Amino acid sequence: MNRLEVPRVIETNAVRLRPFREGDAQTLFTVLLGDAEATAWLPMRTHANVAETRAFIAQCEAEWRNGYRYTWALEDAAGSTLLAAISLRPEPPRAEIGVIISRLEAHRRRRASLAALLKLIRWLLAQPALCRIHAYCAPEGAAASTLTRLGFAFEGRLTNWEPRPNQGLLAADALLFAITREPGATDVPRLHRLVDGSGKRADCREVARQGDDPPWRGIFPNSDYPL
Repeated sequence: MNRLEVPRVIETNAVRLRPFREGDAQTLFTVLLGDAEATAWLPMRTHANVAETRAFIAQCEAEWRNGYRYTWALEDAAGSTLLAAISLRPEPPRAEIGVIISRLEAHRRRRASLAALLKLIRWLLAQPALCRIHAYCAPEGAAASTLTRLGFAFEGRLTNWEPRPNQGLLAADALLFAITREPGATDVPRLHRLVDGSGKRADCREVARQGDDPPWRGIFPNSDYPL
Protein backbone atom coordinates (compact mmCIF):
# COMPACT_ATOMS: atom_id res chain seq x y z
CA MET A 1 0.00 0.00 0.00
CA ASN A 2 1.24 3.48 -0.86
CA ARG A 3 1.42 5.44 2.38
CA LEU A 4 -0.02 8.93 2.15
CA GLU A 5 1.76 11.88 3.70
CA VAL A 6 -1.29 12.96 5.68
CA PRO A 7 -1.20 16.45 7.22
CA ARG A 8 -1.30 16.43 11.01
CA VAL A 9 -3.09 19.78 11.14
CA ILE A 10 -5.74 21.17 8.79
CA GLU A 11 -7.09 24.63 9.55
CA THR A 12 -9.79 27.02 8.41
CA ASN A 13 -10.49 30.45 9.85
CA ALA A 14 -12.87 28.96 12.40
CA VAL A 15 -11.77 25.39 13.21
CA ARG A 16 -8.78 23.07 13.31
CA LEU A 17 -8.18 19.38 12.69
CA ARG A 18 -5.32 17.91 14.74
CA PRO A 19 -4.44 14.49 16.19
CA PHE A 20 -5.94 13.50 19.52
CA ARG A 21 -3.60 13.53 22.50
CA GLU A 22 -3.79 11.92 25.94
CA GLY A 23 -5.01 15.11 27.58
CA ASP A 24 -8.17 14.99 25.43
CA ALA A 25 -9.51 11.87 27.14
CA GLN A 26 -11.98 13.47 29.54
CA THR A 27 -13.38 15.87 26.94
CA LEU A 28 -13.59 13.19 24.26
CA PHE A 29 -15.45 10.92 26.67
CA THR A 30 -17.91 13.62 27.77
CA VAL A 31 -18.57 15.16 24.37
CA LEU A 32 -18.47 12.14 22.05
CA LEU A 33 -17.51 8.59 22.99
CA GLY A 34 -19.30 8.47 26.34
CA ASP A 35 -22.41 10.21 25.03
CA ALA A 36 -25.25 7.81 24.23
CA GLU A 37 -26.82 10.06 21.61
CA ALA A 38 -23.58 10.72 19.70
CA THR A 39 -22.71 7.01 19.58
CA ALA A 40 -26.22 5.56 19.20
CA TRP A 41 -25.78 4.24 15.65
CA LEU A 42 -22.04 3.59 15.59
CA PRO A 43 -20.56 0.08 15.15
CA MET A 44 -18.79 0.50 18.52
CA ARG A 45 -20.09 0.54 22.06
CA THR A 46 -20.56 3.77 23.96
CA HIS A 47 -17.61 4.12 26.33
CA ALA A 48 -18.41 3.37 29.96
CA ASN A 49 -15.55 5.36 31.47
CA VAL A 50 -12.62 7.64 30.68
CA ALA A 51 -10.18 4.74 30.83
CA GLU A 52 -11.77 3.30 27.69
CA THR A 53 -11.43 6.65 25.96
CA ARG A 54 -7.81 6.94 27.03
CA ALA A 55 -7.15 3.52 25.48
CA PHE A 56 -8.93 4.67 22.32
CA ILE A 57 -6.59 7.66 22.05
CA ALA A 58 -3.55 5.42 22.52
CA GLN A 59 -4.84 3.21 19.71
CA CYS A 60 -5.33 6.29 17.49
CA GLU A 61 -1.74 7.35 18.14
CA ALA A 62 -0.44 3.87 17.26
CA GLU A 63 -2.52 3.72 14.09
CA TRP A 64 -1.25 7.15 13.03
CA ARG A 65 2.34 6.00 13.43
CA ASN A 66 1.87 2.84 11.38
CA GLY A 67 -0.29 4.52 8.72
CA TYR A 68 -3.30 2.26 9.22
CA ARG A 69 -5.75 5.01 10.20
CA TYR A 70 -5.56 8.73 10.92
CA THR A 71 -7.93 10.23 13.49
CA TRP A 72 -8.27 13.95 14.14
CA ALA A 73 -9.99 16.04 16.76
CA LEU A 74 -12.07 18.78 15.16
CA GLU A 75 -11.97 21.78 17.49
CA ASP A 76 -12.64 25.48 17.32
CA ALA A 77 -9.75 27.74 16.33
CA ALA A 78 -9.12 28.70 19.96
CA GLY A 79 -8.66 25.04 20.87
CA SER A 80 -11.21 25.29 23.66
CA THR A 81 -14.17 23.33 22.23
CA LEU A 82 -14.15 19.80 20.79
CA LEU A 83 -16.70 19.51 17.97
CA ALA A 84 -16.15 16.12 16.36
CA ALA A 85 -13.79 13.24 15.63
CA ILE A 86 -12.83 12.51 12.03
CA SER A 87 -11.04 9.37 10.87
CA LEU A 88 -9.36 8.45 7.60
CA ARG A 89 -8.36 4.94 6.55
CA PRO A 90 -6.46 5.04 3.24
CA GLU A 91 -6.22 1.92 1.08
CA PRO A 92 -5.25 3.36 -2.34
CA PRO A 93 -6.93 3.75 -4.73
CA ARG A 94 -9.66 4.27 -2.13
CA ALA A 95 -10.01 5.79 1.31
CA GLU A 96 -12.73 5.57 3.95
CA ILE A 97 -13.69 8.48 6.16
CA GLY A 98 -15.74 8.45 9.34
CA VAL A 99 -17.15 11.25 11.46
CA ILE A 100 -18.59 11.38 14.98
CA ILE A 101 -20.30 14.71 15.64
CA SER A 102 -21.18 16.04 19.07
CA ARG A 103 -24.88 16.36 19.83
CA LEU A 104 -24.23 18.86 22.65
CA GLU A 105 -25.34 22.34 21.61
CA ALA A 106 -22.27 24.03 23.10
CA HIS A 107 -20.03 21.79 20.98
CA ARG A 108 -21.54 22.33 17.54
CA ARG A 109 -20.34 24.64 14.77
CA ARG A 110 -22.37 23.55 11.77
CA ARG A 111 -21.04 25.69 8.94
CA ALA A 112 -17.47 25.73 10.18
CA SER A 113 -17.40 21.94 10.59
CA LEU A 114 -18.74 21.45 7.08
CA ALA A 115 -16.06 23.73 5.64
CA ALA A 116 -13.33 21.74 7.42
CA LEU A 117 -14.65 18.44 6.10
CA LEU A 118 -14.76 19.83 2.58
CA LYS A 119 -11.16 21.01 2.89
CA LEU A 120 -10.08 17.51 3.95
CA ILE A 121 -12.04 15.87 1.12
CA ARG A 122 -10.54 18.19 -1.45
CA TRP A 123 -7.06 17.39 -0.17
CA LEU A 124 -7.81 13.68 -0.48
CA LEU A 125 -9.07 14.01 -4.05
CA ALA A 126 -5.91 15.92 -4.96
CA GLN A 127 -3.77 12.89 -4.06
CA PRO A 128 -2.81 10.98 -7.25
CA ALA A 129 -3.09 7.63 -5.45
CA LEU A 130 -6.74 8.16 -4.47
CA CYS A 131 -9.66 7.87 -6.89
CA ARG A 132 -12.43 7.08 -4.43
CA ILE A 133 -13.52 8.43 -1.03
CA HIS A 134 -16.33 6.52 0.66
CA ALA A 135 -18.27 6.48 3.92
CA TYR A 136 -20.89 4.32 5.59
CA CYS A 137 -23.79 5.36 7.79
CA ALA A 138 -26.76 3.76 9.55
CA PRO A 139 -30.11 4.04 7.74
CA GLU A 140 -31.75 5.06 11.01
CA GLY A 141 -29.12 7.68 11.83
CA ALA A 142 -28.72 11.27 10.74
CA ALA A 143 -25.60 11.21 8.56
CA ALA A 144 -27.07 10.65 5.09
CA SER A 145 -28.16 14.25 4.62
CA THR A 146 -24.74 15.54 5.67
CA LEU A 147 -22.95 13.18 3.27
CA THR A 148 -25.19 14.40 0.46
CA ARG A 149 -24.40 18.02 1.20
CA LEU A 150 -20.70 17.19 1.20
CA GLY A 151 -21.06 15.93 -2.38
CA PHE A 152 -21.20 12.17 -1.81
CA ALA A 153 -23.36 10.02 -4.10
CA PHE A 154 -25.54 7.24 -2.71
CA GLU A 155 -24.30 3.87 -3.99
CA GLY A 156 -26.40 1.32 -2.16
CA ARG A 157 -27.69 -0.33 0.97
CA LEU A 158 -25.51 -3.08 2.43
CA THR A 159 -27.37 -5.84 4.25
CA ASN A 160 -26.07 -6.90 7.67
CA TRP A 161 -22.90 -4.91 7.09
CA GLU A 162 -21.81 -4.02 10.62
CA PRO A 163 -22.84 -4.42 14.27
CA ARG A 164 -24.93 -1.86 16.16
CA PRO A 165 -24.02 -2.75 19.76
CA ASN A 166 -25.77 0.29 21.23
CA GLN A 167 -29.00 -0.93 19.62
CA GLY A 168 -28.44 -4.53 20.68
CA LEU A 169 -27.92 -5.66 17.07
CA LEU A 170 -25.31 -8.24 16.08
CA ALA A 171 -25.58 -7.16 12.42
CA ALA A 172 -27.36 -4.25 10.77
CA ASP A 173 -27.64 -2.56 7.39
CA ALA A 174 -25.50 0.38 6.31
CA LEU A 175 -25.76 2.92 3.52
CA LEU A 176 -22.74 3.43 1.27
CA PHE A 177 -21.85 6.87 -0.12
CA ALA A 178 -18.85 7.81 -2.27
CA ILE A 179 -17.09 10.54 -4.22
CA THR A 180 -15.02 9.27 -7.15
CA ARG A 181 -12.79 10.67 -9.86
CA GLU A 182 -11.19 9.14 -12.91
CA PRO A 183 -7.50 8.21 -12.57
CA GLY A 184 -5.43 11.19 -13.66
CA ALA A 185 -8.29 13.68 -13.31
CA THR A 186 -7.31 16.88 -11.52
CA ASP A 187 -10.68 18.06 -10.25
CA VAL A 188 -14.20 16.98 -9.40
CA PRO A 189 -16.48 19.82 -10.61
CA ARG A 190 -19.39 18.80 -8.42
CA LEU A 191 -17.21 19.22 -5.32
CA HIS A 192 -15.26 22.20 -6.65
CA ARG A 193 -18.13 24.67 -6.26
CA LEU A 194 -18.68 23.65 -2.66
CA VAL A 195 -15.07 23.79 -1.57
CA ASP A 196 -14.50 27.17 -3.15
CA GLY A 197 -17.68 28.54 -1.58
CA SER A 198 -18.33 29.84 1.90
CA GLY A 199 -19.46 26.53 3.37
CA LYS A 200 -22.93 27.80 4.15
CA ARG A 201 -25.80 25.32 4.21
CA ALA A 202 -27.47 27.04 1.25
CA ASP A 203 -24.40 26.31 -0.88
CA CYS A 204 -24.16 22.70 0.24
CA ARG A 205 -27.77 21.89 -0.51
CA GLU A 206 -27.10 22.54 -4.19
CA VAL A 207 -25.70 19.01 -4.25
CA ALA A 208 -29.02 17.50 -3.25
CA ARG A 209 -30.82 19.47 -5.98
CA GLN A 210 -28.71 18.02 -8.80
CA GLY A 211 -30.34 15.23 -10.79
CA ASP A 212 -33.09 13.01 -9.43
CA ASP A 213 -34.26 13.09 -5.85
CA PRO A 214 -31.86 11.07 -3.66
CA PRO A 215 -33.05 7.45 -3.44
CA TRP A 216 -32.74 7.45 0.37
CA ARG A 217 -35.17 10.37 0.85
CA GLY A 218 -38.02 9.14 2.99
CA ILE A 219 -36.01 6.21 4.37
CA PHE A 220 -34.66 8.31 7.21
CA PRO A 221 -37.10 9.76 9.73
CA ASN A 222 -34.56 12.48 10.49
CA SER A 223 -32.82 12.85 7.11
CA ASP A 224 -32.41 16.63 7.29
CA TYR A 225 -30.35 16.68 10.47
CA PRO A 226 -27.83 19.52 10.04
CA LEU A 227 -24.12 19.09 10.55
